[in-house]
Amino acid sequence: MHRLFRRHRSQGSESAGDKSSQTTSPEPADRKRSVGSDFVLDRASLPPSNQTPLLPPDHGSNSSLRTLSPSRKKSLGLELLYQPSATSCLDIVFIHGLGGDSRKTWSKDHNPELFWPGLWLPLETELERARIFTFGYHANFRPGEAKSMASITDFAKELLFELRFGKTLEGEKFDIGETPLIFVTHSMGGLIAKKACLLGQNDEHYKALARSISAIIFLSTPHRGSNLAEILNRILVASFQSARNFITDLNRSSMALEEINEQFRHIAPRLSIWSFYETLPTSIGPRKMMVLEKDSAILGYSKEISRPLYADHHGVCKYSSPEDANYVSVRNALGTLAEELTRTVGVSADQAMDELQTLQGLFSSFFERDDDLNKYNRLWIEGTCEWILRETGMSDWINTLDGSHLIWFSAAPASGKSVLSAYVVTALQQRNLAPQYFFFYFGDQHKRSVANLLRSFACQIAKENRPFRRGLLDLLKQGLRVDKADASVIWHKVYENLLFKMEHRQPFFWVIDALDECESPKLLLDLIRTCSSSSVPLRIFIASRQTESIQMGVAKASRSLRLTKLEKYSLDHNAQDIQRLVEQEVDHMRGSEQIKNLVIHKILTRAEGNFLWTRLILEEIVHCQTASGIQETLDEFPSDMQKLYDRMEHAILNLPRESSRLLAKALLRWTMGARRPMSLRELSQALEPDFPEILDLKRTISDVCGQFIRVDTSDYVAMIHQTAREYLVQPRETELFVDVHANHEDLCIKTVSALLDSRATSDMIDDDASSHSYLLYAATSWMYHLKASKSGSGKLLNVLVSFFDGRAFPLWVHLLSRTGHLDVLMKTSKSMASFVALVRKQDASKNPLLRRLSDLQLLDQWAADLIRIVAKFSISLLKYPRAIYGLVSPFGPETSALHQQPYCKNDRDLCVIGDLDNVWTDRLARISLPEGFEAYKLACAGQHVAVLGTNGRIVVWDSQTFMEVHVIEHGEPVTSIVLNAQGDKLATYGLQTTKLWAIPSDDILYSVRNNLEARAITLFFTNNDTRILAGFDDRAVRYVDVGQTENEWRYVHPTLFKEPLTAEAAANSPTCVAFSRDGSFAGVAYRGFPLSVWSLDTGECINRCNRAQGTNFSADQYSAGWSVAWRFVWNPVTDHVIGFYTDGFVFKWHPLTGEHQEAQASANDITASLDGKLFLSNTSTGIVKVWDFADFSVIYQLSSDDLLMGLAFSPDCLRFYDLRCGMVNSVNAWEPNSLLRFSDTEEAGSDLASETAISMSVGQASEARLEQFEVISSLAACPNGKCVCVGTDDGSVQLRSTIGSDRVEVGKFNNFMEVSHIAWSQDSQYMVAADLSGDIMFGQIEITDYGHLTETTQIMPLRNLKLDLDEQAIHEILFSSDSRLLLIVASQSGHIWSLKDASLCASEKLADGHLRKWVSHPTHHELLLGVGSADVRVFGWQDLLECREPVSYLHKRSMLQDNVPIPDLNGHVDVATKLLKSTNIIAPRPASEKVRAMVTQDLKHVLIRLSSNDSFTGIGRFFILPLSELAPIRAGVNQSDTSLVRAATIPDEVRSRVRIALAILPGDLFVFLDWDLWVNSYKMVGSVYQPASARTSSKPPKHQGNEGDESVQRHYFIPDDWATGGSLDLCCMTADGTLIYPRDDKVSMIKANLNRPAFRRGSSAF
Repeated sequence: MHRLFRRHRSQGSESAGDKSSQTTSPEPADRKRSVGSDFVLDRASLPPSNQTPLLPPDHGSNSSLRTLSPSRKKSLGLELLYQPSATSCLDIVFIHGLGGDSRKTWSKDHNPELFWPGLWLPLETELERARIFTFGYHANFRPGEAKSMASITDFAKELLFELRFGKTLEGEKFDIGETPLIFVTHSMGGLIAKKACLLGQNDEHYKALARSISAIIFLSTPHRGSNLAEILNRILVASFQSARNFITDLNRSSMALEEINEQFRHIAPRLSIWSFYETLPTSIGPRKMMVLEKDSAILGYSKEISRPLYADHHGVCKYSSPEDANYVSVRNALGTLAEELTRTVGVSADQAMDELQTLQGLFSSFFERDDDLNKYNRLWIEGTCEWILRETGMSDWINTLDGSHLIWFSAAPASGKSVLSAYVVTALQQRNLAPQYFFFYFGDQHKRSVANLLRSFACQIAKENRPFRRGLLDLLKQGLRVDKADASVIWHKVYENLLFKMEHRQPFFWVIDALDECESPKLLLDLIRTCSSSSVPLRIFIASRQTESIQMGVAKASRSLRLTKLEKYSLDHNAQDIQRLVEQEVDHMRGSEQIKNLVIHKILTRAEGNFLWTRLILEEIVHCQTASGIQETLDEFPSDMQKLYDRMEHAILNLPRESSRLLAKALLRWTMGARRPMSLRELSQALEPDFPEILDLKRTISDVCGQFIRVDTSDYVAMIHQTAREYLVQPRETELFVDVHANHEDLCIKTVSALLDSRATSDMIDDDASSHSYLLYAATSWMYHLKASKSGSGKLLNVLVSFFDGRAFPLWVHLLSRTGHLDVLMKTSKSMASFVALVRKQDASKNPLLRRLSDLQLLDQWAADLIRIVAKFSISLLKYPRAIYGLVSPFGPETSALHQQPYCKNDRDLCVIGDLDNVWTDRLARISLPEGFEAYKLACAGQHVAVLGTNGRIVVWDSQTFMEVHVIEHGEPVTSIVLNAQGDKLATYGLQTTKLWAIPSDDILYSVRNNLEARAITLFFTNNDTRILAGFDDRAVRYVDVGQTENEWRYVHPTLFKEPLTAEAAANSPTCVAFSRDGSFAGVAYRGFPLSVWSLDTGECINRCNRAQGTNFSADQYSAGWSVAWRFVWNPVTDHVIGFYTDGFVFKWHPLTGEHQEAQASANDITASLDGKLFLSNTSTGIVKVWDFADFSVIYQLSSDDLLMGLAFSPDCLRFYDLRCGMVNSVNAWEPNSLLRFSDTEEAGSDLASETAISMSVGQASEARLEQFEVISSLAACPNGKCVCVGTDDGSVQLRSTIGSDRVEVGKFNNFMEVSHIAWSQDSQYMVAADLSGDIMFGQIEITDYGHLTETTQIMPLRNLKLDLDEQAIHEILFSSDSRLLLIVASQSGHIWSLKDASLCASEKLADGHLRKWVSHPTHHELLLGVGSADVRVFGWQDLLECREPVSYLHKRSMLQDNVPIPDLNGHVDVATKLLKSTNIIAPRPASEKVRAMVTQDLKHVLIRLSSNDSFTGIGRFFILPLSELAPIRAGVNQSDTSLVRAATIPDEVRSRVRIALAILPGDLFVFLDWDLWVNSYKMVGSVYQPASARTSSKPPKHQGNEGDESVQRHYFIPDDWATGGSLDLCCMTADGTLIYPRDDKVSMIKANLNRPAFRRGSSAF
């Protein structure tokens, strides 16, 4: 519809419109056309070379319209045509076609006054806030033009570059990509836009830009090519010019176009696509022809909008006036898009906010941490510190752009370094230089860590720099645990691999204060030394005292960085600053000017540059009441800090009251020993047991602590200075001497006692955990004090035993869970293990009768159990902290301390019996591989685990939930696979093709033919996932660039792996090829040649691996210092090569330094962890070893009899996966205690290994063994609940008691195939089982009244059974209600057998029988119900014939008539029963949809669940049918009709929570497992079953399903590590609510009273 302009148009535009009001007006007689102008050039219209381009008309008051001078116009690159005065919310870019121009293409008759993108569009109301650009590129081909070898891909790259890095003439960045982007394209420009979309999505530099592309308007784009392209190239050849690549690309069905179209269809659904096509022939020379037919100008996509334009090929983009009908059509399209896209203009801002919120969650302790800066800024006096900016080197440090620069400012203690550092930060902030800063403070555990400095800097940079923020978030997705990683890993991953490689011209400024208070200054300076490799300039300012370690570190750093030293140890460097401080303070002092001048003179004479001394004496003088008092203070106040501290100590010891002296000692001990500065509130609560009712703690500290302690403005308590701390810990004969270790022991006892004596209850913690500030400090700090005490005293042992045996333990876990500090349990385990080891060492010399072995064993058990609580229950505890009271301990091994802890139990009747583990198992999960799937490669990255099979099938699982994500079919055998670091891309190398897949969508992002005779041994992503490297068995390294048209494998370097031939060795086909972390080096191992490392840049061999001298070589080895290295990997952090020799040694070797170390151990495969700290090896005999890389020792060993095919670490390095081929082919996830404990070798924020750290040498390596077992493949509970029948994958059938430990094998199939089906008769007397081959066993079961199984119980083959299934698989077995008949449903048929004489009663074809769930009618026993996804069919038990019309139940997919209402999702339905033709009601059922049905306890309804997931774990739909509607046929009803019944459903909020439907118990209690693996119950009230008209109340029942919703109750959860293999599919529930749950070869029975009040977060039940 035509829309009028809001503003008047220029006169020039109107006059142009008067000249030609129709786009189809005839050409002037004197103007000839020839091939050109986009496809057809108008040579006569081209201006002469000396013609000056016309200026756009002046638009008067429209000041926001950019008027361009001739010098500002450009035909190539990106040009900004219009910039809104307000903030833009949309970008529009015009792209011309072949032979076109960035302006003339869009101007009718090449008249600049008709340049509609720049002159008319900005006046359109809908486009007022859109920026408008035009893009030009060199696509000319006329005679005389320079020959161009460019292709469509080259033009697309040029477009991306201009969009990403383009700037205005004033140098301002365009920042395209922050708002939605629309392309308006003509002809070949549309192909360029499509190719740019494809290239952008696979290139890290352009991903964000590609995501912003929201729509493309195509104006006559040759999507399938044009015959004219061939004509154009012929003309060029006839003119003695070569053909152009970009014209060749336009040929019909060219490879370039086919590739673009094939790949573009995958991303097109997210774009809005509008295609306009020409309808008039174009004049070409003497004749006219259609340049582009409609079939080539439209894509044919389902959501594409297409429209004809009444114009020829070049007229579709040129219009005569704003009223031109063609212009109106294109303008309306743009207006519509603008309206739609600007609604989402806030998406970019929302994304940024989401990113920041994610960072805030990760860096919560660093995100808003300006306290230190504010604290020191408050101490700053105006006019001070300014001298630092005038110091030598500071000006260059601030103002120059190139190179990194380190300034080290060193000065004496207490000389104001921290205030000076804060001033430097503020000065940089005032210059908008956004510095990062960190103030070390030894008194706070979190502020003395290098790792925390790096975390803080990363957080600060991410808040200001979005590219860095996105890169950091990508690292988190890859599995980097920034909150847990040590400083070296953070530096390598975040700084060296991310920050230092950014394109950022402006320097980053880092200000680091008090490096001398850092735990490891040497480590930080060693890291800073590597900043020389950064492409980003770094300006680092370090302030500290001068220590030997810092001096050495700075000296080393100066070898690679520019260094400026500012050493200020003279007494006058800060004299003016001290003078300003004194003058300001004295100015507010009482007294005469004479007294004030005296004070100033005396203090300045004695200050000697010491701010601390100056402030302390000023504090005393201010409190003096007389002039003589001031004089006395000035005379007696010591000038030396040591003497001053002596004076302060003497003042405390001379306090008149003993209680005051004791309080002062307590305050000093708490302040010095606390893990972090404590608040006044925390400290008051900590002192309360010994000093109750302190009236004003802040004033008390000032009165009794002699200036040793300060309270800051945030009411946190800290030592006045590090020198004061050092003074008090010096061994001296004084009451105030603080023994560090003894103090920590005392504080440990006090903090544990606080938890033991706490009057807090679980309700109080839930109501307000933050109100218990000291309790939280105690809960998170007692293990810190235990570790720092280095004590094994009996007092500590007593208090720890009381703590773990008492009610304080679950309260402690509850508090930690509630506040999100469960990681404290890991630290506690570490500290406890160290404590027990120390006590045992001390007890070695004691009388054995005096050793407290049982107590030590208890603490040992808890040290192991705490790790398992985190590993197995953390998800549930963090969501529901109260679960520690009774819902966790039943799932622990019976011998564990957790299981026996009395206060972790409650009266909820939760009981777990059956096959329980005796000890904690290290296996977290087992994923059974599909039947017949022969796996041989394993990969893990990001959130995914992938396994490659021999047939080219790759199965992908989620590494956290272990749910199958996708099955990828490559289509041919695959030799190698690799996941990128994020785990969202998978590359597969097949015999004929290499494919790049998107995970989890399994879309093909890229494909290339493998026109090679060689086979890829390994694949590797590099260049931000835009390039795939491959090592081949022909001793070559090749690469392919993703998204490029030159889609073939190319050599990286022709000389790579070209080893010399020698008499001793010959390089044959490689056994292993591996690439270094950044893809710059490649290592290669051979059967008959040393392992070699090559540079991919130069093609030169860097080094060959030679073994250390003295190694014993076997006789079959070559002579000179080398052995065959069969497999190896790179350490991703240190760049060591880790591998194994064929003679049974594992080694690590650095190719640059030559460092070599080895240990004797056999290996068959090897892999390294992401943080470089660990590596795995395995043997052909099934042994897996976890190695500590630094110590080169084994910390864990797992033994088994399985054949291992692959190993992989999880990205967080807390678990590892293996691929096993044995009795059961499976992927297993392992989380041993050793691995978990190793990940926490240091306290959070600490970079120093504890002196009490547990050594993990080979001799102390923990061991585990995986015993062989037969996995349960089928399960059925006896209806009377007394036993369970299970079938295993080796054909064994067993009975297991549900109330005892009885277990009896009652039969075994002779062919040893998996038992697939088991069924019970309703009277519990008979049981039938079937295996995969179709064999069936049947027997009578004897069970005593007490639930015991007799040893004589057997199951015999069904006599005289001659059932020919014609190779059909058995899908279901069902007994009749009277136990006389047996239904066997195969793929296409059904069979009824009489159990009395084992005779076949009936056989009928059932085309869809295997797609139905079969149920015996509970009230009409002669009927059999086949429940499908759209209807229920009713059969007779005797003859298997239908005895009535199909009964269809309503759901959305089958609603084809307007007069049939859709059942709502709130549990109501108002549908009159009616008969409809089945052809009008039953829609096709998706092939993957599964059906489950269960009868309610009142025998009145059947609940049907439909699920689209094969494992029956997808979110499904539920329907409740009255069984009364499934009665026998009524008289007069035609069986060809379909009866439509009233169908109710459960509420949507309940439905979405159901993962596994378990049972409907008495009282219409629907029980299910939700997605968090909690057992829930939902009361299906009577109104759910009734049509709305039958209800008495007009208000629907309330169904919310959230916290506080009484309709859904949570009872208990299943541990995550139980959800392995097919356990969830096999679990079931008996009539009394007992959950039967299989795990591997075990069956557990979980009993709970589901009728009791359910578990809630705030429930008082605990």
